[in-house]
Amino acid sequence: MLLHYIKNPKCTGAICSSSKWLSSAITNNIGIENAQNIIEVGPGLGAFTKAILCKKKDGASFFTVEINPKIAECLHNKIHNIDIQIGSAEFLPEMMAQRDMDSADVIVSGIPWALLNSREQSKILHRIYNALKKDGYFTTFAYILPTIPAKRFRKKLFNLFEDVQISNIVWQNIPPAFVYYCKK
Repeated sequence: MLLHYIKNPKCTGAICSSSKWLSSAITNNIGIENAQNIIEVGPGLGAFTKAILCKKKDGASFFTVEINPKIAECLHNKIHNIDIQIGSAEFLPEMMAQRDMDSADVIVSGIPWALLNSREQSKILHRIYNALKKDGYFTTFAYILPTIPAKRFRKKLFNLFEDVQISNIVWQNIPPAFVYYCKK
């Protein structure tokens, strides 16, 4: 993961995988156990993917969207039999249409939002919002470092979603992080 980060931080987002504590927090309180359609954007090496697979019900539709082909290959080698779409989440509507998925109940994100410029943040965030069904959940995380892009992203979440809740800090992650639970 460190090598991928050094080569292209914007497409990797972190120097190490998220902890099991952050993976648990990001998949809690969003109804994933009853969701019919689940999408993960920015799965990286699968820390959140594993938590989703453990919690989702049998028969639920689930696919991941990974922009970095090398990381997607690593994820496929780690977790067999998952649907990985290589590409940008800005093409989420087309990816969903290929799978006959009208809307998502839950979208979990590992995208490194603070590394994206404002236009990229807005474009992808609106695609995610439009992909969700009414009362659907979008969850993502942020590190506790208060950068300008991170603050800008937080404001976008509160302006776009009907309800945004924030978890306690997950200190058992490197670096410590918290989760945004966003309801459409």
